[in-house]
Amino acid sequence: MNPRAIALAAVLALVALLVVAGCGGESSDSGASSGSGAVPFDQAFIDAMVPHHEQAIEMATDAKAAGLSEPALVEIADAVIATQQQEIDKMKGWREEWFGSGTIDPAGADALGMSMDEMGMSDTRMDFGVEDDVDAAFASMMADHHQGAIDMAELAGEKAEHAEVADLARAIIVAQQGEIDILHQFAGGGHDMGDMGS
Repeated sequence: MNPRAIALAAVLALVALLVVAGCGGESSDSGASSGSGAVPFDQAFIDAMVPHHEQAIEMATDAKAAGLSEPALVEIADAVIATQQQEIDKMKGWREEWFGSGTIDPAGADALGMSMDEMGMSDTRMDFGVEDDVDAAFASMMADHHQGAIDMAELAGEKAEHAEVADLARAIIVAQQGEIDILHQFAGGGHDMGDMGS
């Protein structure tokens, strides 16, 4: 083999090595790449629902600290904080058992194919302290947020690979639809998830 052929073979080998390294680099934390075709549905659902629940807990905690006063809404806030934390713990345990890591992939939810708005989420934190009517603001925001969870859960009802995820999805739909019915009685309108922090 002449020197020119050897050099060409070396360059090709180096390119192949870089391509392989590039393909595997982003999957080390989650066990699969964040591309929608490569992420199992249940993993994507967990990666979406855990931060969704965390945001609901944050909203409920902040609203209570800002003076949430209507007893029915305080009851919902308390239920969100308690129940959704239990569900977070379950989902993280399943993720570790089924996919090798309990660490949520921030990009994992992309595989669901739903936007932040469709999931009823915002990337900014709601400041209930600036609201004239904390009860109405909380009711409106949490109703939108719950509807996003129901839409995600309905998708899981169609696509879940594990019975545990399908059962959780059904429980989310029942519980959060019941809470939405109450929240709508107190919602003042004019709020949606895009208004968080404004």
